[in-house]
Amino acid sequence: MDFFRYPDMKNDWGGPFNGQKFRQRIFFDILYSFPITAIVETGTYHGTTTALFAATSLPVYTVEINPRHYSYSKTRFFFNRGTVLLSQGDSCSFLRGLRDDCSVPGEDVFFYLDAHWEEDLPLREELEIIFSGWERPIVMIDDFGVRGTDYGFDDYGEGKVLNLSYITPVVSAHSLSVFFPAVGPSEETGAKRGCVVLCRKQSGMEMGTKIQTLVQTGSFPEDTM
Repeated sequence: MDFFRYPDMKNDWGGPFNGQKFRQRIFFDILYSFPITAIVETGTYHGTTTALFAATSLPVYTVEINPRHYSYSKTRFFFNRGTVLLSQGDSCSFLRGLRDDCSVPGEDVFFYLDAHWEEDLPLREELEIIFSGWERPIVMIDDFGVRGTDYGFDDYGEGKVLNLSYITPVVSAHSLSVFFPAVGPSEETGAKRGCVVLCRKQSGMEMGTKIQTLVQTGSFPEDTM
């Protein structure tokens, strides 16, 4: 009923990627620069960003843990069931299921991670599943701290701050390249939330030369933001 009673929910947070136009440019730069075969999203919510993903005509696998939000998005994408493959459940179980499903592309997949909320912070486990299970994945994380800027980010208390320190174990274990938006929040629109893009070193070399909307970070383990 929410879908029919509250049409404004279709554009929660101001539109796709929190209404952030520069973030959208980053996404399309990645899409045009790499042979992306599918998109995986954790944290569907009301499907605002999912709808942008669906417009690419790539298969979109997305998961929402909240039953009400899931039902809303299921109604929203009723006529997109061939391209938007919506699941209900926790993000880590969802990712393991995709990893083990031979019908899901196993390489060159774009992941958008936005399932973190309050006490539930599955981010490190999500990253471990992705970089252990897919070839050449590219991962964008929403609500992430961008050092030296005023971008918004999630902070759930000690040991649960979405920043480079939090993901250092996974980045180090898989020798990942780390990229941030090339502009600060003053040049962004919408909610002005931070993000980070992670990929393997080989993809990172290509990203560094092809994509001008991202800048690569250097040393990070000492980050205490």
